[in-house]
Amino acid sequence: MRRILLPAIVAAVAVGASVEPALALRIAAPPSPGQMAATAQVVVIGKVTAIEKDLVEVPAPYAGAKDKQNYKIAVVKVETGLAGADKLKEIKVGVYQPPKPVPGRPVLGRPGGPAAAIELKEGQQLLLFLTKHPSADFYLMPGFNAPVDVTTDAGKKAVEEVKRVAAVLADPMKGLKSDKAEARAEAAVVMVTKYRAYPTFGGETEQVAVGAEESKLILKGLAEGEWKAGRFGGPPNAFMAFNSLGLTEKDGWISPVIVNPPPGQPAPDYAAVHKDAFTKWLAGPGKDYQVKKVVPKAKAEK
Repeated sequence: MRRILLPAIVAAVAVGASVEPALALRIAAPPSPGQMAATAQVVVIGKVTAIEKDLVEVPAPYAGAKDKQNYKIAVVKVETGLAGADKLKEIKVGVYQPPKPVPGRPVLGRPGGPAAAIELKEGQQLLLFLTKHPSADFYLMPGFNAPVDVTTDAGKKAVEEVKRVAAVLADPMKGLKSDKAEARAEAAVVMVTKYRAYPTFGGETEQVAVGAEESKLILKGLAEGEWKAGRFGGPPNAFMAFNSLGLTEKDGWISPVIVNPPPGQPAPDYAAVHKDAFTKWLAGPGKDYQVKKVVPKAKAEK
């Protein structure tokens, strides 16, 4: 009988290991607005008021990059700052401009994901998920962080989702200590999504423990939340957050072994099995576990 270890599949994708293509595509599906809000440096609703005439040439934003890239700069009037915007009234957003192809020469440092193909236009009203360019005075829409048109029904729905996430980010403990289990679970998922996100543009990282009280509340919130598999393109749930924690045997965590049923029998509920194992772990070896936050590695003092 074939054994399936679901967390190992998710971990393999995270570290770039080889995974069956169809499964990898499901796992790498575009994130939900809530996921983008949890990992972006700045989230705003704004109106594109101008597109600067001249392109700006700056180093590529990726760690160790030596090549340069051209960007078209859009000026955005900030109407609502949802996260990381402080009192910003205006923000500049760079849109990557691919070079003209040269026969036989590869294009280096080209960004990927839907956001790389976006062209901002004057007059657009957008929900933007932004990260500061590491060496230039403007922000980028990296990877899958494509903007959302807030004038559509889908856009208005996305704004409501993002506002809930922004409220958690502004005061995590309020959500984690809510008298409603649903709110506690949502806050836990948001904070794990934020804490376990790797730097957008790469670079060396290290892991730092979150405070004991917050960690305890986060883990409790996950145990109370919804655990469902196969929703990698939808809003994050507790099972997805659990998979990103990176628990190992050193933490007292032993992944449950799930055996495929005989032909004709219903498949096991992988998420439910893992939730049961997680709840037991939390009551035993994991009772003092502290969630680890992924942060850029501190530079050694000279």
